Amino acid sequence: MNIKRRVIGYAAYFLTFLLGKTLRVSTLKHSSYDPKRPYLFAFWHGKQLLPVLQLVHHQTARAVLVSPSRDGDILSTCLEKLGYEVVRGSSRHRNIEALVGMMRKLKTGYSLGFGIDGPIGPIYKVKPGMTHMAQKFKIPIIPVGSAFSRRWVVNKAWDKYEIPKPFSKAVFYLGEPFEVLEGADLDASNAVLEGLIQAAEARAVALL
Repeated sequence: MNIKRRVIGYAAYFLTFLLGKTLRVSTLKHSSYDPKRPYLFAFWHGKQLLPVLQLVHHQTARAVLVSPSRDGDILSTCLEKLGYEVVRGSSRHRNIEALVGMMRKLKTGYSLGFGIDGPIGPIYKVKPGMTHMAQKFKIPIIPVGSAFSRRWVVNKAWDKYEIPKPFSKAVFYLGEPFEVLEGADLDASNAVLEGLIQAAEARAVALL
């Protein structure tokens, strides 16, 4: 990895860590959520900051999917410092390698999370990979919602990336586990998951 990008990644970790320490976070979980079992965590790409900060508390080994781009190099360094293992790839580049890497992690008991509408959108539209893995490995998906009392929104970014302002209130919501049953239609499952994530987001906003 380029040394300059690694240095920027360390700086991003330091700033993210400090910002997280200022947030007043309330975490709410569906009653059937089990912190000791593996899950697939589904959240919107532009809402990934709070999940990244909070899912380090989930009590299994944890991995995340990061694109193989230059920005991904920076993000990988930051995430590794936060306590995640990183799988590189996306639906556009190194997709087979990414899929194999994620499946290896799932086979060994890892939980896995990623922005499910990434890496380039369309925004708030579920890509098919997670439901396929959920069905193949019989691992439930947790729809994730987050909300901030005060935030900046990067409107020029395709995902409308959200950054909480320091000392904001935040709500992190983990919804009811969603199981993709054997033989279930994946297009229909994607549509259901899309609705569940939107409902989790609405729930986080309401709880705020």
